[in-house]
Amino acid sequence: MSKPVHVVVKVVARSDAVSDVRAIVLTLAEKSRAETGCTSYEVIQDLAAPEIFLLVEEWESIAALEAHNKTPHFHEAVASSVPFLARALEVGRYTAIG
Repeated sequence: MSKPVHVVVKVVARSDAVSDVRAIVLTLAEKSRAETGCTSYEVIQDLAAPEIFLLVEEWESIAALEAHNKTPHFHEAVASSVPFLARALEVGRYTAIG
């Protein structure tokens, strides 16, 4: 049996594009939650710096995550967000150890 995979993505919007990025990540989350293998998918916005969003995801397995990364809605979200970002996405993959 494979272990769940946790993904944390830091998304930093340009200050003039916060609402654009917010709409993109919320749509991505909604569509991702409906995927097979998605255990949870949260979008968190920084209270002190509203241009910063964290996508906190849990997938049943690496295979489920890799399938997610091939979906049209994933590619659309990444491509459409690029013009609105202040810097590149920061993506980390994790597994629980305790």
